[in-house]
Amino acid sequence: MRQSMIQHLKHLDTLLFLWINQSLSNPVFDAVFVTITNGRFWIIPGILGAGLFIYFKKKQALIVVVLSLLTVSVSDPVCNRIIKPCFHRLRPCDNRVHIDNGRFLLGRKSSASFPSSHAMNMFAQAMLFSLLYRKKKVVFIAFGFAFLIGFSRIYTGVHYPFDVLAGAFFGTLVGWMIYGLYALAKKMKPLRPPPLLGGGR
Repeated sequence: MRQSMIQHLKHLDTLLFLWINQSLSNPVFDAVFVTITNGRFWIIPGILGAGLFIYFKKKQALIVVVLSLLTVSVSDPVCNRIIKPCFHRLRPCDNRVHIDNGRFLLGRKSSASFPSSHAMNMFAQAMLFSLLYRKKKVVFIAFGFAFLIGFSRIYTGVHYPFDVLAGAFFGTLVGWMIYGLYALAKKMKPLRPPPLLGGGR
């Protein structure tokens, strides 16, 4: 029964993958998602954005940037060194996996698939920022961007949908944990938070 359930979930995962990877394909999506899924594309804009944020907001921004760096320093190794080795799931784009008409826009990859580290890192950041800046616009932008990154991983053929969902789940937990530690530290030793931190919902 258990084995049958696992096989059913894998089959469903593959069907969802094919629907996103094949049925939704078009030249515009190809160009957009191949670009945004590449982490190197965000390095320079990210550094510039963080630099400007710190320049204008000083100490308040520094707290946020440090929390953000702390979050990814937890989420990324937990994903790649702890969770992925426990499952050893092959990516859909692995040469050992055969998926009829699969579109592998980033080429073939043999690293572990479950969960998606991109999704885990982005949803961890989304959760952190949503708790720091409790405004609907921030929540929508943070989770909307995380969703696009997760979607891009499926669309480009490097992850199954369940990989992304698991990454989103674990990432949300990490973001919540880092914020919880920050909130606890504020109670133990009062800090001057950014103006928007803990603002109105």
